[in-house]
Amino acid sequence: MVIVAPLAVMALSALPLAAFSLSDLEGRWRGEGVLALAGEPPQRFRCQIRFRDSANERSVFSGRCATAQGAQSFIYMLHPLPEGQIRAENRAEPPHELPDEMQGIIGGGVLRFEADNEALFELRLEGELMRFRVESERGETRGSGEVSLRRVEG
Repeated sequence: MVIVAPLAVMALSALPLAAFSLSDLEGRWRGEGVLALAGEPPQRFRCQIRFRDSANERSVFSGRCATAQGAQSFIYMLHPLPEGQIRAENRAEPPHELPDEMQGIIGGGVLRFEADNEALFELRLEGELMRFRVESERGETRGSGEVSLRRVEG
């Protein structure tokens, strides 16, 4: 079972949950930022992500992020749970390097989910921008990246 850091849950659960939902993220987003991998200089990091509603109040969170060295695609089904909790289920076809399941929270303009301190996705709405932060301590991939995304048409 995956456990989210208790302090993160307590801090975000105090925020107004009704003011932010998965539907606020719906659409396509694109942007770039910086990725820092262990033992390497920071590099340009580009991402395209998409949120779309699915059945039973679920959302599909999918995307692709890339550097000059390679790319990683992902697909997660997001299941809202009581009290601002989120369960993220990996829907990518094997083989994949991302966790099969992650747990997290949504509230106060932030969607954050993680798995046993191995991987983290955090999305934070800031006006018309969304900050997308990823971290990994899994396998050979150790590092973090942050991207500023803008909603795109179509």
